[in-house]
Amino acid sequence: MTNKVVVFSETYYLLNKNTSQKKIISELKTKNIDISYINWKLASLSHTKTFIPKAGEYLIPKNITLVQLQQIFHTGKTLTRQFTLVEGSTAVDLKKKILKNPYLTGKIRELEEGIYKPDTYFFKLGFPRSKLLNQMKTAQEKFLNSVWKEKPKDFILKNKNELLILASIIQKESGNIDDSKLVASVFINRLKNKMKLQSDVTLAYGFKVNGKNITRKMLKSTNPYNTYKLHGLPPTPISYPGENALNALRNIEKTEYIYFVSDGNGRHRFSKTYSLHKKNIKLWKDTLNKDK
Repeated sequence: MTNKVVVFSETYYLLNKNTSQKKIISELKTKNIDISYINWKLASLSHTKTFIPKAGEYLIPKNITLVQLQQIFHTGKTLTRQFTLVEGSTAVDLKKKILKNPYLTGKIRELEEGIYKPDTYFFKLGFPRSKLLNQMKTAQEKFLNSVWKEKPKDFILKNKNELLILASIIQKESGNIDDSKLVASVFINRLKNKMKLQSDVTLAYGFKVNGKNITRKMLKSTNPYNTYKLHGLPPTPISYPGENALNALRNIEKTEYIYFVSDGNGRHRFSKTYSLHKKNIKLWKDTLNKDK
């Protein structure tokens, strides 16, 4: 009987800590996996080591025997969950998402902006949120270090924190890899020429509004994230930049561009002069009016 198929369809099963083997049999029965206690004990004797079921989430495959089922429990082949941090997310977004995940455990403190790497991370049930955040932080530091190591000799940015801040702005300005490189060149050119960055996304972050809701009053404010009013970079990153945004600052595209504006279709138009920039703004507004 121990070599007879006992699972006829893929089955989810949560094995809690300190669950007795009799209770395991009882719980499996409620999932249409009917096993007698005698057959269970006989199967447990076939293992080379003492059979000790490990707690965790299991996705039991169909068409397996009792011995194979016990082997899954014995080796702890538990279900792997995943958590994805999306590029351009903010600390507020991340905190909500990580606290909402029911498969993670533990409390977390306020999160810093920019320091966690957007990616997909894998974990088991009950994994501490703080440990997952540490993994994400280590991954971002590693990638940031690799970009900083390849910086040009005449790099305008003074340290890795400034690199992270500018990458976070580039991330929010454009998700397109080609545009990201050109956006990076515009901001680098502006910094070199001691011009203000004049970025809507930094101002929107400072006032916690959508970029479409920026007002004239906001533009004139002394908010520390108002790059229309203040020179240089804002005090902190404004998002979690991904690899494309950081790579845009690894090998900076050399251009003479000083301005850019949306083309209304997910990309941008770039220009060297303000007169051309004004024409590009008109094209953008014309596109918006067509969509109304």
